[in-house]
Amino acid sequence: MVNHVRIVGVPLAPNSTLEPANLSTLTPYKSSTTATRWFCGRCSSHILWEYNNTAQPSWCVAAGALERTGGIVNSTHHIWVGDTLDGGIADHLPTIDGNQLPRYAAGVTAGEILPAGWQNLPTPNQAEERLHAYCHCKANSFYITRPTAASALPTSPYPDLTHAAIRTPTKVALNCADDKWWLCPSGALNPTHYWAGHCACTSCRTCSGFEIQSWAFIPRANVLFPRPVTGELSSVELRDLKERPPGLRHYMSNDRRNREFCGTCGATVFWWGEERPDLVDVSVGLIDEKQDGARAERWFEWWKERVSFEEDALSRKLIQGLEDGLKASAN
Repeated sequence: MVNHVRIVGVPLAPNSTLEPANLSTLTPYKSSTTATRWFCGRCSSHILWEYNNTAQPSWCVAAGALERTGGIVNSTHHIWVGDTLDGGIADHLPTIDGNQLPRYAAGVTAGEILPAGWQNLPTPNQAEERLHAYCHCKANSFYITRPTAASALPTSPYPDLTHAAIRTPTKVALNCADDKWWLCPSGALNPTHYWAGHCACTSCRTCSGFEIQSWAFIPRANVLFPRPVTGELSSVELRDLKERPPGLRHYMSNDRRNREFCGTCGATVFWWGEERPDLVDVSVGLIDEKQDGARAERWFEWWKERVSFEEDALSRKLIQGLEDGLKASAN
């Protein structure tokens, strides 16, 4: 979930009230004719958004890059919901602190507000066996396939999403029974979906620049990248430096925790851990909404009982609103 906070004037240097910030350590990416996004080229964290369609550019800061949001950030509405085709995260976050969030089809100035439950999805293609995903600049473009026999081969501990680390005994969290928890329906002979959920952990927040990161849990065997020369699709390789997709940049955010992002546009692409290298977290924001909407619910089953690492969240009100909305949408 992208949330920016408008600032007055230009970004300032630390401990300064007058000197403009030095942005030479950030990577600029012009995402449109009027907007430039500034992100960290090392960890991919988005920091600033610059609107340059006027004589005097205006600036926003990414909310997740702030040390705190209390008394600073007040999320009041959703914008560009029309682009999602299915309501996107606006359906999961309808209110914050009891206040209804208007769902603008485009920008606020356009004025059109979409009702709760609005959808403009394409006609389902039941035979569709690949889901396209790509970053903004398309340096990373890949496909997700339906679950196959290979989807059940990885082993993995339970994620915090389903088994909160702060209260789950280690023996349970390790998933010694080898439950294939990422496949849906659970225990089905022929699963058709993958689990997806929202995360509020400090690492996801500071590596993306935003307070909520949405992930789908996909076996590496079901994530297909085209080979550079032949274009042939094959399972993504992240460990072998010679076989890695050339558009990906790697960052180790913690011991045994790996993040992959686009070095050109800064988009979050994957997370993977050394303890489960064959099961990767895929950033749902990369999914081609024209196939099945931004939430891709014909492919993903959304976990609605918890936000992963909710205890790390900067804004308790934001997370409470998201969890309340998730539970309400399950009814």
